[in-house]
Amino acid sequence: MERKAEVEDRLRRLAAGFAGYADAYDRSTPATSAQARAHRDAIALRRAAGGVEAALDDLGFVTALHRTLVAWKIGTRGSRLVTPPEFFEALQVAKPGIVALERYAIDDRDAPEDVADRVWQVIEGLGVVVNKSKLVAGTKTLHHVLPDLVVPLDRDWTGSFFRLHAPDWQYNQQRTYRWVHDRFAALARRVNPQQHVTGRGWRTSRTKVLDNAMIAFCRRDGRDPVPPDAPVRAVSFSVDGPPPTRGEALSPPGPGHPRADRVRVLLEAARGAIARQGFTPEPGRAVSLDLVVRVGPGAHPADAPDALGGVGAVLQDRAGRGGPPHLADLSSVWLFRHGHQLKQVSYREVEGADTGYTVSVRVIDA
Repeated sequence: MERKAEVEDRLRRLAAGFAGYADAYDRSTPATSAQARAHRDAIALRRAAGGVEAALDDLGFVTALHRTLVAWKIGTRGSRLVTPPEFFEALQVAKPGIVALERYAIDDRDAPEDVADRVWQVIEGLGVVVNKSKLVAGTKTLHHVLPDLVVPLDRDWTGSFFRLHAPDWQYNQQRTYRWVHDRFAALARRVNPQQHVTGRGWRTSRTKVLDNAMIAFCRRDGRDPVPPDAPVRAVSFSVDGPPPTRGEALSPPGPGHPRADRVRVLLEAARGAIARQGFTPEPGRAVSLDLVVRVGPGAHPADAPDALGGVGAVLQDRAGRGGPPHLADLSSVWLFRHGHQLKQVSYREVEGADTGYTVSVRVIDA
């Protein structure tokens, strides 16, 4: 069964027996008593503060939140949780974005479609850990600040339930968060998690109840982690400088062309990402291509269609059609066989300190 169908089936079964799974978590939780105490203390202080802005200005709450993240093992797997003073400052910097999300809840039927992207934007800029992978630390931090909106994610239980691969946590973080958030939101609208919030034990908020039931589902129905030898179906990487555009890429310029380096730089970055992330191209499957262009001061980015066309053309298989001689071994680097495999394409521009772009390609089930 494909991942999307498998996850939807799990969500259906979780919704059907939601109350029972929530009860099962209460009877047997994998969390420690120290983690429970720290979590409950932080949530109690957050509720007592009233609004988000008051909570983030409350040193007592921020200290309790930092203590909770330590108890929840943030900063122990290849990252470092910043010191309490740095933590307070990071939350102050992020405060405007967090306050803007205060009005929303996970089960809102009239929430804007981009609410998950807004949460991710806060997470992406949230300097609470020294690590490129911010998804786990970011959601666990915001869960205690926005307990009715943000579900705390983790590689173990969330990863098992949603069948997430390592690249989903490392290189496709925004897409991963949006995908998981949207499914938790749909589940919340079906089961009304607020009715299960009692304030006792781990039933501290509607998002924690969702998390509890999901964990109980994994433990009761058997955890089904992604097999370690399963093919990696997504790859993402960043490139410095502007992307190749349609004219440069469809007919790659010769070695003397002043912009030939754009094609080579993209292919070299793709080759490195394939080696690091273990991506496996699937010639017969549909793929998505996401392009995020970082626009530095004074830069003038190419039109979106030209940039998408250029990047897409470079990343197709050229070896079987005779690649340009000056690309040498780079002619064998490709992420999808033909352009007709592209079934989903997206483009976004963001401001940056310098110019560059991020490419994400994923094999999709549709």
